[in-house]
Amino acid sequence: MDKRTLFMAILSVVLIGVLLSLAYYKNQQAQSQQVLLRLTVDQSCDLQKSDCSLKWAEGEITLSITPRPIPLVKPLQIAVQLKSRPEAETKQVQGVTVDFKGTTMNMGPNNVKLIESAPNTWTGSGMLPVCIRNQMEWQADVYLQTEQGIIIAPFIFITRKHY
Repeated sequence: MDKRTLFMAILSVVLIGVLLSLAYYKNQQAQSQQVLLRLTVDQSCDLQKSDCSLKWAEGEITLSITPRPIPLVKPLQIAVQLKSRPEAETKQVQGVTVDFKGTTMNMGPNNVKLIESAPNTWTGSGMLPVCIRNQMEWQADVYLQTEQGIIIAPFIFITRKHY
């Protein structure tokens, strides 16, 4: 192995280690705050076909992921929209993050921080990693950061390899 190849291999390993450490730190930081509410998955909604929404006492959260069908290793456009009920005392959302997890296989941390692009709408782009399985079930946890703590909204979807 020549010196350049060895250097590139070492640099790649170091870079991957730094990225994994940063993702782990960010994930631990988000999880260290108090969870106010963890919503229940709506198994009847299919993110592969449409946007999905979850309701709770204070409002409704809608997650949209495009393109559809949701591909692996290709850019995804992610949008989260919040609707508050007029009579509810709403918590001011300070930030929104989406964490993609494999439900049956650990795919490592995959957090996407969204930015507020319009009132009550956060958007961003992300990517699902490559998977060796032909079919993979994912859970997209939407974390709503408020002053009081975190609200977690889980959404389930399945990806399939397309040959």
